[in-house]
Amino acid sequence: MIMSLFNGRIEPGRSVLFWFGFALLLAAAIALPHFIGRYALLNLNSFLLMTFLAIGLALLWGFCGILSLGQSAFFGIGGYAYGVIAINLAGVSGQTGLAFAGAVITAVILALVLSWVIFYGHLRGVYVSIITLVVTLLIETFLNQTAGPQWTIGAASLGGNNGLGRFSGAIQELPVLQLGAGESAILLAGASQSFFYVTLALIVIVYLGLRLLVNSRFGIALTAVREDPDRTEMLGYDVRLLQTAAFCIAAALAAVSGILYVSWGNFITPSVFGVTSNILPVIWVAVAGRRSLAAAVLGAVALQWGSQALALQGEYALVVQGALLVIAVLLLPEGLISIGEVASRWTRRLSGPGYAPAAIEDADNAP
Repeated sequence: MIMSLFNGRIEPGRSVLFWFGFALLLAAAIALPHFIGRYALLNLNSFLLMTFLAIGLALLWGFCGILSLGQSAFFGIGGYAYGVIAINLAGVSGQTGLAFAGAVITAVILALVLSWVIFYGHLRGVYVSIITLVVTLLIETFLNQTAGPQWTIGAASLGGNNGLGRFSGAIQELPVLQLGAGESAILLAGASQSFFYVTLALIVIVYLGLRLLVNSRFGIALTAVREDPDRTEMLGYDVRLLQTAAFCIAAALAAVSGILYVSWGNFITPSVFGVTSNILPVIWVAVAGRRSLAAAVLGAVALQWGSQALALQGEYALVVQGALLVIAVLLLPEGLISIGEVASRWTRRLSGPGYAPAAIEDADNAP
């Protein structure tokens, strides 16, 4: 009964083999930090923290049909808000927990404002993508102009293009996320195993939670909005409310990535709002498969790892990722996850009109 809640028809992967692979992959991930060095763990942690950004975009784009090119706005706002709040709460018990909650709430408030402008302004398609990208670039431009001493929020200096943290002219130490209090507190520093395990646990929780969500009536309504918003509205659904809900969930998840990024690197700069930062999550999700939450998570990690490996050989990473996006759009519009379906379709075409797999023949002969 419980598994039926996770095994709806919306999110791919419902077989025993899928869940066995899920458990096997999770076990391998749990063991991995014990077999790699500190530098490799630091990089792996940076890959994992970005998965929240990717899975939120998969929900928004793959299941609701809204392509946002401004998810890094919520990523950056979450990171900046966390840093500002944590600096101002220095010395307060549970400061990082309060800063975490405050940063997510700040990102969701921004998402609500944008939702009112976009969805209740009846904007669709490419206009949504353009507005989200423009808003992100406006935030980047503004933050780059905040280098003077007058640009402070309480005890936190925004730092202009140096941002918050170790590269700032004010050089303020950004508090690392911690679990617990006192001497027993667990610090989630960038190269620590605790960061890896907490992030991995959050990924599993978010993935399973979103599986429940997309396989529920809410998820079915989201896919209806994706396929035909006008018809969905005629059936009595509040389309704008559904779009706003998906937009805010994706914003909150992007903010989580931003907060973890600040805890990982102890800094954040306006560059996180740039065009590249907005396009990369789109590439991860499009190449892996935007209609699968699991594919978004695995695609984000795999493509970041591949990008770093290519970057060590020269300036090829962005070129290769751009090429992958073009290939995915032309040949695999549903991403790599659909490669089996595409292969089957081409097999049927090449085999001629008389070809029919056994499963199709059985369905055709059914009473």
